Amino acid sequence: MDGKRNKIRRSDRQESDINYLLHVLETSMTCTIAISSEDYPWIHSTFFVFDKENQDIVFHFSKYGYGGQQIQNDKKISISIFKYGKLYAADKAVDFGGEYQSIIVYGKVRIIENETEKMDAMKLFFNKYFGNVSNSNYKSFTPLEAHPIYVIKVKIEEWFGKQHLVPEKANEAYYSELGSMISFRKDHP
Repeated sequence: MDGKRNKIRRSDRQESDINYLLHVLETSMTCTIAISSEDYPWIHSTFFVFDKENQDIVFHFSKYGYGGQQIQNDKKISISIFKYGKLYAADKAVDFGGEYQSIIVYGKVRIIENETEKMDAMKLFFNKYFGNVSNSNYKSFTPLEAHPIYVIKVKIEEWFGKQHLVPEKANEAYYSELGSMISFRKDHP
């Protein structure tokens, strides 16, 4: 690592407490991954799961899209996990801002080839996102159905977190009306 990646301009917002880092990883749903490519940097937003036991970030996507061409074993990757909170106002416009929690992870891609390991990783996804759905209500996916999916593990080599909460100088704080939920649906019942 060249050291530039872990130099944080706003060191007053840096979070290095392992409990903070784990909390954000375990309570976030999506991440953005970035990989260099020959043309433009490749960036992709995806759902992920944190495999705490192995200290891996796990995500998946189709083998057959553009990403399938970019993701290769041992390729360096950056992962951004970000959550936002309240916006706040203050006496001066320059002091307006917004809460956030974020983590940047650096590591290398490992495409899971072993069928058992791949299915176990997919179970982590189901437990995180669909753990409340009784498995008696659906038929589990099979290795054949999982074949068109790349399941990726990224071992955390380096990471850092940042957090900014509503400061004392704020005179008003509120959640944005923009929201994070899908609000525009075209031709969808």
